[in-house]
Amino acid sequence: MTKDEVIRAQGAWTRAVVDQDVETLLGLYDFGSPDEPLLFKPTLTDEIRLDEVGARSYFIGGNPDYPHDGGFLFNNWKRVEFKSAVGPILSAGGLGYQDMGHYTFVNENGDSTLADYTFVYHKLGGKVLISLHHSSLTWIPPTG
Repeated sequence: MTKDEVIRAQGAWTRAVVDQDVETLLGLYDFGSPDEPLLFKPTLTDEIRLDEVGARSYFIGGNPDYPHDGGFLFNNWKRVEFKSAVGPILSAGGLGYQDMGHYTFVNENGDSTLADYTFVYHKLGGKVLISLHHSSLTWIPPTG
């Protein structure tokens, strides 16, 4: 796996969010197994997800097991901008990449939501997949 492949995977993730394409988006994650699951803490919720059911619920809502999920993809995002702290870097052991920074989601009205992210990537079956995704709203200290 190369840094360029990771950057292309981020571009695919961005396109899937903007296109509201949940199947493509979910296909970018490695959901692992019960013993070694995906670790996914989405931006607009406090609940950590460990499987495809939980991730799908966050992205499109409608799952009674996750009553607070409103469907992240339905915020009509028109643009997502990744701003990495240093660019994807090779993980310890050299078998994957990790990345951390800020990303901005811009909706159809031009309103933006700034969030912090951490992603860990590995390659499986020739495809770059996300195995850890942590995201939270960026804390902006009060003024005054």
